[in-house]
Amino acid sequence: MKKIVVISLLALMLLPFLAAAQTSPDDPAVQAAKEETVVVFDLGRFFGFLFTIEKESPKLALSRDQLEEVYESMGELKAMQRVEPDDAEEMLIYLEDEVLSPDQLMEVDQLAIARMESRETEATTQSTGTGGGQITSYVAGGPFNPMTDATKTIGKDFAAFFDYVSKKLGK
Repeated sequence: MKKIVVISLLALMLLPFLAAAQTSPDDPAVQAAKEETVVVFDLGRFFGFLFTIEKESPKLALSRDQLEEVYESMGELKAMQRVEPDDAEEMLIYLEDEVLSPDQLMEVDQLAIARMESRETEATTQSTGTGGGQITSYVAGGPFNPMTDATKTIGKDFAAFFDYVSKKLGK
């Protein structure tokens, strides 16, 4: 009886490792999830671009009303354990179409293009992935919110911009 209990406990301890091994980067489910979640990562980078604009382009800085809208959206995101692509797309469209001015949106686009070009340059010199364990969690139906992952650049940038907006609004 003790052997069965010990074997069962060992199997339970190894289960996460076996699950991770089953979701290799070549797994079609992982590839589909990477494609689905691009918009979630785009939304996370969007906040980083807004922070860059605030710091580097005073003429394009967000107004108080815009900051309020951005703060509200960021608060919603912080509360989400799992950000679904449809929710991210809806929020991104709202922020781009209803909150930002055309000049601000143009600057965000320019920053995004520059970022993409730099990523392409990096990709030629090293192999990089998008989301790693986050994608595995997404595929498994678990938590997925890159904006709250303080170990990643998106999460760090999101947190820094949220703190900045909070202070600027006195919250």
